[in-house]
Amino acid sequence: MSYLDFELEVGRGEGGDYPVAVIHSPAGEVRATMRFPFDGPTLTNRLQALEIALLRSSGTRRRAVTHEEQIVEKFGRELSDALFAGEIRTLFDVSRREAFDQDLGLRLKLRIQAPELAVIPWEFLYDEREGEYLALARGTPVIRYLELPQPIKPLTVTPPLQILGMIASPRDQDALDTERERKRLETAVKPLQDDGRIALTWIEGETWRDLQRAMRTGEWNIFHFVGHGAFEEESDEGFIALCDDGGRTQLLSAAHLGRLLDDHPPLRLVVLNSCEGGRGGTHDVLSSTAAFLMRRGLPAVVATKYEITYRAAIEFTRPFY
Repeated sequence: MSYLDFELEVGRGEGGDYPVAVIHSPAGEVRATMRFPFDGPTLTNRLQALEIALLRSSGTRRRAVTHEEQIVEKFGRELSDALFAGEIRTLFDVSRREAFDQDLGLRLKLRIQAPELAVIPWEFLYDEREGEYLALARGTPVIRYLELPQPIKPLTVTPPLQILGMIASPRDQDALDTERERKRLETAVKPLQDDGRIALTWIEGETWRDLQRAMRTGEWNIFHFVGHGAFEEESDEGFIALCDDGGRTQLLSAAHLGRLLDDHPPLRLVVLNSCEGGRGGTHDVLSSTAAFLMRRGLPAVVATKYEITYRAAIEFTRPFY
């Protein structure tokens, strides 16, 4: 599907009021003010309840809507009501109709300038009229866009698309089924490999030196990492967990990961199949591992904001590719 863009910017606010602007859409532009629906303590409690609900929802699904689903849906509905109010809602509806008339989708491109709002999981925006999350509808994908000083380069690649895969499972962390992870990715891309559109190569090793060596000896378009990740509130920085020479955890900060992946022009995308790769702090909109990598010039990063279950991590791979 091809898409039209609905670019929505949320600026820095004060006292719970934030300037919102539609800076580009098929139906024009508009400016408004959003009243954020949660104060500080309420937001903290809601986010904690949301994270717990997401982890609990990984169990067997019943036909009735679960309590966990209700928590997520209510949160997404409140976010949607706040963001899409008044003229913003009207412009979004008109833009979606125009995209539909052209047999196109409408991509919601969020530019969140306020750091305290950048940590909010806007991906749970819920359209009560459609009874669905915007991000789960094929016609309305939701992406985050970061304004960076680097120019946007063309993303054309001559096939095969070169994927560099890395799995790290330190022995002092919860064990990963590394063989299953490897087979899952290989199965996901096999049809694409068979017709020459993708080539997958695995790093033989789990240390930062192994990653450095691989980056220096190949022309990679995608780096796909499978392993553990975390975000540290005190340092306001994200990490991935690689192995030291003894097979134990060696945390690699977003800054160090950025250095290892930097100066590699063919690299177009990083996929962090790990926990909290998209989680950031409330003081810097670019503090998450994903955002820091984009600050270093990577065009795109796919990451999760919360901890994810092992089942969710392995099921993500196939539909993504």
